[in-house]
Amino acid sequence: MEINLSGQRAIVTGASTGIGRATAIALAEAGADVAVHYGTSEKEAEETARAIESHRRRAVIVQGDFRDPEATRKSVEAAVDALGSPIDILINNAGSLVARSPIDDMDVALWQEVIALNLSSVFFATKAALPHLGSGARIVNVSSVSARHGGGPGAFAYAAAKGGVMSLTRGWAKELAPRNIRVNSIAPGVIDTPFHERFSSPELLETFRKSIPLGRLGTPEECAGAILYLVSPLASYVTGQSIEINGGQWFA
Repeated sequence: MEINLSGQRAIVTGASTGIGRATAIALAEAGADVAVHYGTSEKEAEETARAIESHRRRAVIVQGDFRDPEATRKSVEAAVDALGSPIDILINNAGSLVARSPIDDMDVALWQEVIALNLSSVFFATKAALPHLGSGARIVNVSSVSARHGGGPGAFAYAAAKGGVMSLTRGWAKELAPRNIRVNSIAPGVIDTPFHERFSSPELLETFRKSIPLGRLGTPEECAGAILYLVSPLASYVTGQSIEINGGQWFA
């Protein structure tokens, strides 16, 4: 069954690379116009936009530091102004490990940055977008397998934030159901993206790979496929759920 999102409008945060980029492109392939948000990677966001346009869909680029609620609001408003309303799809993907740090070495500033970028940003973006989401809108939050197993070395703060994302998803699914807005999440495992190029050594990645029953890392496109399902009519009775995309590394 072909997924058809023709005429729909989507905002994807953190869409310059990795899962965000793959998702933005998948939405465009299905017929949606897409606002491509980025924090610092302008060149990469432009590449994502060109890929969207190659599918003859509109691409709008917006920048903003989603750790800041006012910057988030301005970015979302810019996306809405450019795409029009209502917004049909919001993908909360922006986030980063920031740095690996054991608890003994982690200072308050790093803790607050990790929580702001990975948890508060999801609240800020959804709060800003909500007035523009019509009946039937869908929200997908990107969590992580770390929310389930506590994360890799020095990633406990990231794991805590991503656990919060799962809880937000469940709470919002209940609260927004009367408005006919569905809210779900995905929990990627070890995915082959620039994330791990920054934060994981080849040796650590090999350790991760050995813990995965399927014996390999996942791809951004495999995550995008799950998101595409969740925003499609195929998932019309699915809300408050998390799809685990980890090659068997963790079982619900």
